[in-house]
Amino acid sequence: MLIGENPDINFFTALQQEGYEAIASESPEKAWPLVYAFRPHLIIVNLRHPSRSDIATLQECKAMAPGVPIVVATSVPGHETVMRALEERATSFLSLPVEGGKIKKVLDDLVAGHR
Repeated sequence: MLIGENPDINFFTALQQEGYEAIASESPEKAWPLVYAFRPHLIIVNLRHPSRSDIATLQECKAMAPGVPIVVATSVPGHETVMRALEERATSFLSLPVEGGKIKKVLDDLVAGHR
């Protein structure tokens, strides 16, 4: 599951091309019914423009799907919000843009590690 305002369509497409069944939601509030319907193995929070509200999004995702790995994806690596997200127990982060093969390896490793 990819959550974020205006999700990166190239990232979404790359996930699908790597064999992932990907669903997207623009906010955690709109994702609630999707989480219960699809039971995602992984949630990716797309931080296109990191802000303090992104930490609230991360916390809401953790509450919505306890135990599901949450990855922060951003084109602004090293930004203090990304660091804070990791402090808030995001499982990992991806710097965007990410090549398809790398997406598969990182996400497969995360999913395998949380089974």
